[in-house]
Amino acid sequence: MKDRQISGAGSRQPSQFPRRPAPRTEPKRKVRPPQPDIVPAERRREEYREEPRTKRGRSRNRWFRAIVMVMGTVAGCIFLALFILQSAYDFFGLNQRDQLVEVTIPEGVSIRDLSRLLRENGVLEQSFPFRVYAGIKATGDEIRPGEYILNSNMGYTELLLVLTSGRTTKEVVRLTFIEGSTLLDIAKQLQENKVCNAEAFIDYLRTADYNYDFFNAIENSPLRFHRLEGYLFPDTYDFFVGENVDSVARKFIRNFNDKLTPDLKSRMQDLNMTIDETITLASVIQKEAGLSEDMRLVSSVFHNRLRNSVVFSRLQSDVTIFYVEDDIKPLLQRTNQDMYDAYNTYVCEGLPIGPICNPGLNAIRAALYPEITEFYFFVTDINMDFYYSRTAEDHYRNVAIARQVGGEAHGIATR
Repeated sequence: MKDRQISGAGSRQPSQFPRRPAPRTEPKRKVRPPQPDIVPAERRREEYREEPRTKRGRSRNRWFRAIVMVMGTVAGCIFLALFILQSAYDFFGLNQRDQLVEVTIPEGVSIRDLSRLLRENGVLEQSFPFRVYAGIKATGDEIRPGEYILNSNMGYTELLLVLTSGRTTKEVVRLTFIEGSTLLDIAKQLQENKVCNAEAFIDYLRTADYNYDFFNAIENSPLRFHRLEGYLFPDTYDFFVGENVDSVARKFIRNFNDKLTPDLKSRMQDLNMTIDETITLASVIQKEAGLSEDMRLVSSVFHNRLRNSVVFSRLQSDVTIFYVEDDIKPLLQRTNQDMYDAYNTYVCEGLPIGPICNPGLNAIRAALYPEITEFYFFVTDINMDFYYSRTAEDHYRNVAIARQVGGEAHGIATR
C-alpha cells in the first residue's frame, strides 16, 4: 500500500477521526435508604388530641341542635295550648273580668274590624277565634251599628246576639245583696229590679253546671233543696235590665270562687272540713248572729257541740227551722218530710244537709276561726244581745230573760 506509511517506533500519527472525550465520573455518594417521617412526640400528642376533640365538637353540636328543636317544639305546644285555652274562655265568657264596656260599632263594619274593635276595648282576649266563629255563623251583614254596653264576660253567642239584635245602650242596674240572703231572696230582688224573672233564675240554677272545683265538690243529694244555696256570694253587682239568667248567675258564682282564697282552703284542711261543710256552718252562723261581732262566739258553740257529738248529737239551731218554713215549704208543691228533717237540726244529727243562706266573708271566717270557749248554748233577744252558757240549766234561765225583753228569742235549744 503506497500511500500508507508505517511510522516508526516512538512516533504517533493523529487519527483521522476525532476521539470522543471520556465521560467525567463523579465520586460516588453514599445513598442512605429512605427513612420514615419523624414527627416530634409532642406534635403526635396534639394530633391525637385534636381528632377526638373534633368528634366531640360535632357530637355537642348535634345535641345542641336537638335540644333547641325540642325546646322550640315544647314552646310551640305551650303557646298553642294557651291560645286554645284563652280562646275557649272567650268563647264561653269564662274566667273573664266582670266589667261593663261601652263600644261604638260603626256603619258597615267588617267582621275583621269588629273583632279588632272588641279586643281593643277589652271585650275579647283573642280576635281571630271570634272572627272565625262569626264567619261560620255568617252574621257579618247582620251587625247593627250603634252605641253598645257590653260585658267582658259575655260569650261569643251572647255577643253576636246583642250586636245583631240592635239592642244598643241598655239600662244598667246596680244591686246590693245583704249577707245572709237566701236564694229565694236574691231571685225576688232580681225580679223586682227587672233584671230577670225570679222563677226562671231559680229553675236555671237547678241544672246549672260550672267548671269550678268547689262546684264539683257540692253534695248532689235529692234531699237538698237548692244545690247552689250558699254559693251566691252576697255583694254589689251591676246588671242589665232583662239580662240573661245564665249571665246573672255566673256573676254570683264567679265572685264566690274568687273569694275562696288559698288561705281559707288551707284552714279548712287544718280543721278537716270540706268546702260544703264550711259554707253550711257559716250559713247557720250568719243567720244566728246576723252582722254582729258575736259570730266567732256563736261559732264556738257549734264547734263545741260538733266535737262533743256523743253528748250533743244535734245542733238544735232555730234558724234551720225558719229556713224550712220560709224558704222550702212555700216552693214545694207537696210535702217532703225527709227534706224538712234533713235541714232541721232539731231532728238531723250534726250539720244540716246544706247551707240555709248565702253567708258573707265574715261568717265564713268565723266558721273557720271560732273563739275558744266552753259554751254549749246561746240565745239572743230582739235587740241582738247574746247570752251564753255552759249548762242547760243556765241556758233556760237565759232564754227566759231574753223573752222578757220582748219579741221572739232564738238560738240553741229554745223550742
